[in-house]
Amino acid sequence: MPQLGYTVGRDVAVDITTPTGKLRIPKIMTFDAKPQVSNQKITPLNGVTDELQIPTGWNGTITAERMDGTLDDFWAQWEDNYFNGIDQQRGTITESITESNGTISVYRYEGVSFHLTDAGNKQGEKTVSQTLSFTANRRKKVN
Repeated sequence: MPQLGYTVGRDVAVDITTPTGKLRIPKIMTFDAKPQVSNQKITPLNGVTDELQIPTGWNGTITAERMDGTLDDFWAQWEDNYFNGIDQQRGTITESITESNGTISVYRYEGVSFHLTDAGNKQGEKTVSQTLSFTANRRKKVN
């Protein structure tokens, strides 16, 4: 539930669907998504510059505390598929946000490619943090 009208991290839920089904990460710690745009500046003879912004997709990261082999197994399968010549299909990410008025906003990232960018630093007496990066073609509001 939002606090004093502010969205806090626990107001957000993330569901990840890969080409092989749901990816259930036990402890997602952060979800960060950023829109990508291509800019083109146009300056006509009158000297007043316009800037076109063309959406080119989204990218982001999901960090998780390692509790099992979910991300390692996912990436091992991805690598096996690649080296066995199996086409890598794209997935989706669904982000649900509980708003301060109690409604739920749902956004779906489509055409998602995943990349395990950090399998984790293993040290005695410390948890292992892993990072799954993604790129998406689009983000659409579902409701």
